[in-house]
Formats: sequence, structure tokens, C-alpha cells
Amino acid sequence: MIQETTIETCSVRGVRLYEMRHVVDPVRGNLTALELSQELPFAAQRIFLTYDIPSESTRGEHAHRLCEQFLVCVHGECHLRVDDGENSEEFCLNRPTFGVLVPPMVWAQEHLHSADSVLMVLASRPYEAEDYIRDYSEFTAMVKGWKKRT
Repeated sequence: MIQETTIETCSVRGVRLYEMRHVVDPVRGNLTALELSQELPFAAQRIFLTYDIPSESTRGEHAHRLCEQFLVCVHGECHLRVDDGENSEEFCLNRPTFGVLVPPMVWAQEHLHSADSVLMVLASRPYEAEDYIRDYSEFTAMVKGWKKRT
């Protein structure tokens, strides 16, 4: 059985939820595919994995000025909270067919990791320390300033 990619929006500005194309084959095993050049709005410049995260620990807790990210929990599960300064939503990343696109200027944090979770992140930019906003108060002030200009 082939399931085609579907993309949905949520209440957080610019965040998109992907149910990726996948093939379910009880004999040969399953396959998940994402056409990077057709389905993501960026070319991945960096890919990284987080794993062996203690369940009480939180990762992320930042926004990016320019970088877009696509997150998929390829094994186990974790929760992703996204926040644009006005709206926030939380998603359980618990299957390798489900991914979340997080655009710039959206606060993201990952928590409630299962012991076996492996989170894969595709990023639109290489690591640049100056791109990170790590203070939530600074983030909300920047969002308010940005909204006044638009």
C-alpha cells in the first residue's frame, strides 16, 4: 500500500505538518520517502540526530533568525512544542512518517523523549551561533517588533 505525502498547517505561523509518502509492505518491510527538492521549501545544509536524551531533559528551547528546520523522530518518540509568540501547539513525534517543518522565528522545544528516541533534524543552514535566539523574552520582543513593521 502506498500512502502519498500530505501537508497540513497549524495555528502556529508557518509551521507545517507532513505525513510523508510511505509504502507499507508486510513482506519486505516499510519505506518512508521525502522528496527534498519538491516537498521541503529548502535544501538541507545540515543534518543532525539527537538521541540518548534523558526523559526529564528538554532540547531545543530556541528559535532561529534565518534557519528552517524539519524534524522527524525516526525511532521512539518525543514531543515538540512550537510557539510563534502568539500561538503554540504541541505534537507527539512518534513515527518515521510524520515530520514537522519549523520556519525561522518560531520557538521550538523537544521534551518527553522515550528512552529509545532518535530525532533527525534537517536544517536549511549550517550551524551559525549568531542565528540562535536562546532567551524566550528576547524572542517575544523580537516577534512584537517584527509584527509592528509588517
